[in-house]
Amino acid sequence: MKKVSIIIPCKIVDDTTRECLEHCLDLDYDDLDIIVLPDELPTQKILNKKIQIIATGNVKPAVKRNIGMKKAVGTFIASIDSDAYPHPDWLKNAVKYFDDQNVGLVGGPNLTPPDSSPFEKISGYALANYFVLGEASSRYYIADKHATRELPSCNYISRASISPLYDETLLTAEDSKFCFDITKKGYTILYVPDAIVYHHRRNSFTGHVRQMYVYGRDIAALTRKEFSLSKLYYILPTIGLAGFVLGLLLSFFNFYFRALFSLVVFFYLMIILFTSIHDDFQTTMRVWATSIASHFAYGWGWIAGIMK
Repeated sequence: MKKVSIIIPCKIVDDTTRECLEHCLDLDYDDLDIIVLPDELPTQKILNKKIQIIATGNVKPAVKRNIGMKKAVGTFIASIDSDAYPHPDWLKNAVKYFDDQNVGLVGGPNLTPPDSSPFEKISGYALANYFVLGEASSRYYIADKHATRELPSCNYISRASISPLYDETLLTAEDSKFCFDITKKGYTILYVPDAIVYHHRRNSFTGHVRQMYVYGRDIAALTRKEFSLSKLYYILPTIGLAGFVLGLLLSFFNFYFRALFSLVVFFYLMIILFTSIHDDFQTTMRVWATSIASHFAYGWGWIAGIMK
């Protein structure tokens, strides 16, 4: 069994962080250490020889992750968010895939916790919809094993020997660049269905929309810094947003444009509606609205990130 260092950046050591730590200590994997990186040391001490707490000051998550990586001694470095917690077999299942020497990073689904609030579940349903997030939606449900271009830092494990430092200029999307840098070294990013964590979602509509805006803004900033054709798919929601605005304007001046615009919007709304259907009408309507708002927020965020 090879040692794994788990890195957990956070603002404060609150109840969700403690929940994460409790589950990390219950992992079916003995050779591990845990590095927690809050702004300040908690007033209530955590006495466990596997846990190291390092106060970082008020810095970005990327800075915290880099501090943790410099302190890590494991053969593998595991990343999880403080508002997530792992399945007991998380590390045991993930580490076995490194038997393939071409694999540089392994991650899996981050599922909505079963005891989440109603809107957390709404947010989780929207994120898991292929017509909302495309191929990235597989991060939010259990899909088949596949190679991918990136995974989120709430759930992945990398080889320490080839792990780059995080880009400290980014507020989010630092995990995307981390994955891109590993791929540049010739290694595979592997999604596996049995490396599971449970990740709390935003607990309100405005919180979810704000999160999607920030995701769009920061992935656009990363795309601007390191442009490649493979990153063009990130612009799809913005193309849709631009098409909506342009179509709306043109529909005021021409009947045929108005008819075409109405038809396209109708089909879009119906596709999102049919893929938002859940057990009851209220949940379906809330998932539908959240999914549409996700596209608009991400699209505006991408524009802001490109123009900043």
